[in-house]
Amino acid sequence: MTGRYQAYPEYKDSGVEWLGEVPEHWDVKKLKFIANIHPSNIDKKTKDGELPIVLCNYTDVYYNDFIDNSIDFMKASATIEQIEKFTLQAGDTIITKDSEDPNDIAIPTFVSENMPGVVCGYHLSVIRPFNKSYSAYVKRVFECEYARAYFATRSNGLTRYGLGTYALENVFYPQPIKEEAVVIANFLNHETTKIDTLIEKQQQLIKLLKEKRQAVISHVVTKGLNPDVAMKDSGVEWLGGGAGALGCFFFRLLCKHFYWCNS
Repeated sequence: MTGRYQAYPEYKDSGVEWLGEVPEHWDVKKLKFIANIHPSNIDKKTKDGELPIVLCNYTDVYYNDFIDNSIDFMKASATIEQIEKFTLQAGDTIITKDSEDPNDIAIPTFVSENMPGVVCGYHLSVIRPFNKSYSAYVKRVFECEYARAYFATRSNGLTRYGLGTYALENVFYPQPIKEEAVVIANFLNHETTKIDTLIEKQQQLIKLLKEKRQAVISHVVTKGLNPDVAMKDSGVEWLGGGAGALGCFFFRLLCKHFYWCNS
């Protein structure tokens, strides 16, 4: 994959095992020096004395690459302090911080617009970069396979895993200059959109091929290979009309199959 992209003139050791070498002019900083990190404590309940809100919850983050107002969020409630802290802003990255599978820790999504009244729910953390130029780039670093593996090993638990705030704050992040971070993020948005479109088309093709496969099987086992052969009523509602001799043959074959399976 690296052969597709032009290498930088010089690289340096990042000093971070999972990160390896980075371009010479990049910094490597702990995440807490790049962004504010807010682990949410807002659950799905509606409580007396709290204000009504719209809640962005775990599944919204896990199943969506981007968060916007097109999503059908659930209703809940929160305190004024929680609303002020966890209302979603354009440029936020939200990650999963708890899961039954360590490989599902730190799954990111990106908030693409300001969303007054929509707050981040429990089992999630909001990553809010100090400089908005790094917003989309930060989200993409979370998607990197090396970062995914790192967070999986830093999550704690036996049957349910959680990523602590300390581990999240102190993870080292590669930091290009802000103009370069914007270019990188835009490039990845363009490339991943093309790939996602191809995936969707392939999935549609696979669905059609599965339907075609089922139709061929259903037709041949009940109608035979000769389209001109005379048909007769099978007398079986789900079987319908069948090729005369072929239909009787398959029916006897099915009877034998069930006999041997049950004997």
